[in-house]
Amino acid sequence: MRRRLTRLPRRLLFRPHLALLLFGSLSLISGWLWFGTGLFLGNGSGLAVFGLSLAATLVAALALLRRRLQLGGLLLLLVATVVVPTLALIALRWKTGAPILMHDGAYQTEEAMRLLLSGLDPYGVDYTTSSMRLWHWYVNTPIDPSLYHYVYPPAVFLLPLPAYALAQWVGVPFDVRLIDLMVEVVAAVAILKLPWRWEWRYLVLAALFLDPFFYLAQGRNDVLFLAPVLLGVLAWERDRPLLASLAFGAAAAFKPFAVFFLPLVALLLWRRSRAERWSTPRRLSVLAGLVLPGMVTIVPFFLWNPAAYWADTVSFVSGGDPHRYPIQGYGFSEILLLLKIIPSPSAYFPFSILQVLAALPALAFGIRRVVARPALATALCWATASLALFLFFSRFVNDNYLAALLFLAVLAGATRRGARGSGQKADRAITTGSAAAA
Repeated sequence: MRRRLTRLPRRLLFRPHLALLLFGSLSLISGWLWFGTGLFLGNGSGLAVFGLSLAATLVAALALLRRRLQLGGLLLLLVATVVVPTLALIALRWKTGAPILMHDGAYQTEEAMRLLLSGLDPYGVDYTTSSMRLWHWYVNTPIDPSLYHYVYPPAVFLLPLPAYALAQWVGVPFDVRLIDLMVEVVAAVAILKLPWRWEWRYLVLAALFLDPFFYLAQGRNDVLFLAPVLLGVLAWERDRPLLASLAFGAAAAFKPFAVFFLPLVALLLWRRSRAERWSTPRRLSVLAGLVLPGMVTIVPFFLWNPAAYWADTVSFVSGGDPHRYPIQGYGFSEILLLLKIIPSPSAYFPFSILQVLAALPALAFGIRRVVARPALATALCWATASLALFLFFSRFVNDNYLAALLFLAVLAGATRRGARGSGQKADRAITTGSAAAA
């Protein structure tokens, strides 16, 4: 009975029909609140955007029921739910000049690019003196501590920088969400190219693009690190270890969340190099791919102003900076705040110690599991578990963090099922080589 109960969530989650019902329903509710009510796009345009998403949902459901063109129906839904609202919000911004419903991180990324092209370091800058202070989310409110820091790694503004510079030079409007859309297309193509049954690819597509808590149309940048993770899975499934290494390294360069993948993937690569008897130069070059993207993008800005970079990307989020991030969200910190153990959202508390104490044992156990069962799905599973514990004991847990954890859990489960169905070569080579060595 207990075994059946533990299997129930996996059985429910890993079914295309239930995935469409869950994520499709959430997406429709979100679409109605943001667009269907006419609050932001107006009654006519807002209802049109919502109506298109509703119609596409019905088409996707019909394709599933008839068992024909299931992935095509889902892709149509993704265009209606993600691409159309994003383009509508971009068009509204270009028409009115106001970044309505644009995420503050996306807007600040554009400010960071503007500063860099002016020869200034985006880190350690007081963004209260920029147009960020006049943004509609910050008007008539106390100064938000986020305005004193740029929290994202350099890769976040380096990726769209060439397109932004070209737009400035030509004199055409620019919106960083256009680059996000391009990354989303890359992620979708990577999923479709996976050598899995259509059911597993369907689940991964739905979990990434239909979860409204990613706020893709508003420009939250989770897809910037999730897309390289997907590319890493694709490269591993296609027996391209160097590309897989670079992809996981790029994911960590875009968001520190992906750091938990690096030691487990490194262990997989090391085991494979031993099993297949790689030469030393090849082994070192493949392992170097895990850290190279981060070094190339982060080190120059850290050397430019170490104190500013540390304050923006570490002290601010951990609570060590005077303008610390306020406690909020769905984690342990909110529990302490509700119990009055922490006096106020702006108070300091050593969450970093709790994060290390919680995440490191899980990561160590994950290393043991990868040694015992050297498969990419095992690495993904335990990296996600370690990240979940790390985030639970952090200073804040945003809703998009929960969406990312759910997606990574779905990806790990789909990878396990997909590898079984495709007879995945890389995992099999490690296992066979280990058995032979034993």
